[in-house]
Amino acid sequence: MPANDMQALVGRTELLVTAISDAILSAAEAAAERVELAATVARVQQRLGAFTAVLEAVAVQKRALVERLAVADDPAKALIHRQIELLGLQEIAVLERAGVPQPAVQQALATLNTPPITDASATHRRDGRRFVRLAAGTGTDRNGNATHPADEKESDNEN
Repeated sequence: MPANDMQALVGRTELLVTAISDAILSAAEAAAERVELAATVARVQQRLGAFTAVLEAVAVQKRALVERLAVADDPAKALIHRQIELLGLQEIAVLERAGVPQPAVQQALATLNTPPITDASATHRRDGRRFVRLAAGTGTDRNGNATHPADEKESDNEN
């Protein structure tokens, strides 16, 4: 084999070894980045899970206080209202720490804490995926069924 051919073969081999080494290093770097990214995602998920647990605990406490408010005496009502207010502030603080901007937090909490609108002029009510026409001013639908949402749903075939 001539010397030039041998040098060309050695040069190609060196290029191949270098390319394989670079590929292995790139794969190792990518794997390390993926591991780091997975760890970051796991930390974020744990943190959001903790925030969720706190918010659920606050909601349970608020629900219990609202139930107590209905039967409380006048002096106790003021204390219960203050406790509910403080729990609302705690919800805001938790959501802000989770990265939700304060205006969005306050709007969401206001929406959750607003009682549902009961419109006496409503002509329909939602029944699953469809709307049922209400009989005017009677509190019942056209078939005479009560329109309270807790009542059982009527079937389409009943008259």
